[in-house]
Amino acid sequence: MIGYNKLYNFVDYVWDFYNPNSELYPIKGITKQTIFRAIFTYRDRILTAQSNNQSHYTWGEGDSLDRERVRDIILENPQFTLGN
Repeated sequence: MIGYNKLYNFVDYVWDFYNPNSELYPIKGITKQTIFRAIFTYRDRILTAQSNNQSHYTWGEGDSLDRERVRDIILENPQFTLGN
């Protein structure tokens, strides 16, 4: 799905938008480790969708939809909240 360098670039991309000090969309309590875990959850969901022939849920090469889906996975955990 995603190579080593692309993975770290994608983590940085997500971090730029959602880190606790972000001017854009800060998520209180988020860490890069949180993002890594969410990406792997996202990967598992994509693989499950593919195995069930659900082509509407795919990897977009780290685009904004992928970023937003990772954000949504993070926000499924009530310890994280959007905003400062």
